[in-house]
Amino acid sequence: MFKNLNLGALGHSASFDVACGLARQHGFAGIDLDLGFLGAMAAEKSVNAARDWFAASGLKPGGFGCGAKWREGDSDAAFEESLTALAADAKLAAALGCTRSMTWVMPASNTLSFKQHWSLVQPRLRRAAQVLADHGCRFGLEFIGPATLRAERRFDFVHSMDAVLALAAACGSNVGLLLDAFHMYTAKTSLVELSRVPVEDIVYVHVNDGVAGRGPDEQIDLDRDMVGATGVIDIAGFIATLRAMAYDGPVTVEPFSKAVKVMSVGDAAAYTSKSLDKVLA
Repeated sequence: MFKNLNLGALGHSASFDVACGLARQHGFAGIDLDLGFLGAMAAEKSVNAARDWFAASGLKPGGFGCGAKWREGDSDAAFEESLTALAADAKLAAALGCTRSMTWVMPASNTLSFKQHWSLVQPRLRRAAQVLADHGCRFGLEFIGPATLRAERRFDFVHSMDAVLALAAACGSNVGLLLDAFHMYTAKTSLVELSRVPVEDIVYVHVNDGVAGRGPDEQIDLDRDMVGATGVIDIAGFIATLRAMAYDGPVTVEPFSKAVKVMSVGDAAAYTSKSLDKVLA
């Protein structure tokens, strides 16, 4: 596994060249791709130029977000149109050596029953997965664990590791899991359960920590802490399990922390790197 940076996951933004500089400065081995920045470079110069520029950064490609409009609120027309853009993204990403794409799955709905929700999104996700597969890309689906989020909505949907793996299996052989330590904790998934997942089913990993003083049923989705900050999540056990499974992909911090968000972008990258070094050690 390798240290991977995504400034957006820290609540910050910067142009991709600046983000790459921060990643190198603070000891990250990889970075998620900004396909807007790289696509503009490829259009102005060439795909080879974009590939050479990124190779010169010395960073590994982490992943790229799946831009397909496949969710409940997206029209059929919007979904169909988005597949063209997804194909362009996947082609460029693959040319740059990046073969991991990911998205998150809403765990509940106010309007769709479980069956209706599945019937809508599973065929869409399957088609998006095929577009990615055509370019040699894997597709990670993230389950969202907090019970507090489902409590606000009428109908439950996929919100556990087993359930998202079942959805993944129904969507294609290149589809697996975006595993988030916070969601694993809030879904009460054990490390033993994680250890039984084939490592090839884990596409991408997020790490973070829970808010002190809250149990798994009390945690709030967008209110977390820096990885290793509170000890609510057994991050040492989580990392050790992934190591034992021989997971070799990106590990990205996604803390949704107000304290990190108000830092300067450079301080946020430095703090994240040091925190991630501690838990990886």
